Amino acid sequence: MIKEIVDNKDKPRILLLEDYPDLIEYYFAKLTEAGFAVDVESDEDHGLSQVLKDKPDLVILDISLPKADDFGFIREMKKHPEIAGVPVLILTDLADEKDVEAGLKAGASVYLVRDDFAFAQVIDKIKEVIEKVRSKK
Repeated sequence: MIKEIVDNKDKPRILLLEDYPDLIEYYFAKLTEAGFAVDVESDEDHGLSQVLKDKPDLVILDISLPKADDFGFIREMKKHPEIAGVPVLILTDLADEKDVEAGLKAGASVYLVRDDFAFAQVIDKIKEVIEKVRSKK
């Protein structure tokens, strides 16, 4: 398990659920530079525990994680009313239309194919989703 926490209650909080070390390092650096507080988990079990504990503003999910089927993490989140509304942004290499459709059907707020976006665009989408959720509260 890899876990790093930047503790700042004023910053939007993101849980990054990713198991590939190079991507964790890259995303963590880019997200913290963009002003987010970032927690990192590398498997679904620890990720779910972290979401239940901290109720982040957003989860960034790699859907090729080691334990669950590709969208099992989202379905598991939706079983818990206290975190069912936490938005999930899928960031993956899987570009097949059936994967996109299945991810959105499982409850993801956004499905982004990694190669189709510069990370600055991913940051913009993250901000958009978080602002949308906060405006509803």
